Amino acid sequence: MTGTAPQGSMAAPSSKVGGGSQAPLVEPIELSLPLDQYAALCAELVLFPDASEAIFRRYGLGSTEMRLAVDAAWKERLSKRPAEYARWQQLYRNHHAHFTKRGAPAE
Repeated sequence: MTGTAPQGSMAAPSSKVGGGSQAPLVEPIELSLPLDQYAALCAELVLFPDASEAIFRRYGLGSTEMRLAVDAAWKERLSKRPAEYARWQQLYRNHHAHFTKRGAPAE
């Protein structure tokens, strides 16, 4: 999940998904992938790009379509909700620090 930050200086939500069309989500984004999990996903993908397929599968995002849909939904939502974006930034920093210290993605 890639892109530029909707606002502020913190990295944008990014889960490095390839190009392609995206299907709309049929349920609210927070049910598909809650904010905390999205932040963790983004942090893991930045730190462990070679493990991206396993990471995506662990978060229930086995298909490119689903990855694109979830990423687009979160980017859209966070670009319109500054407080929620600030919360994502804090969660991302926390997960990034955790996985950096751990030295490996979650199992």
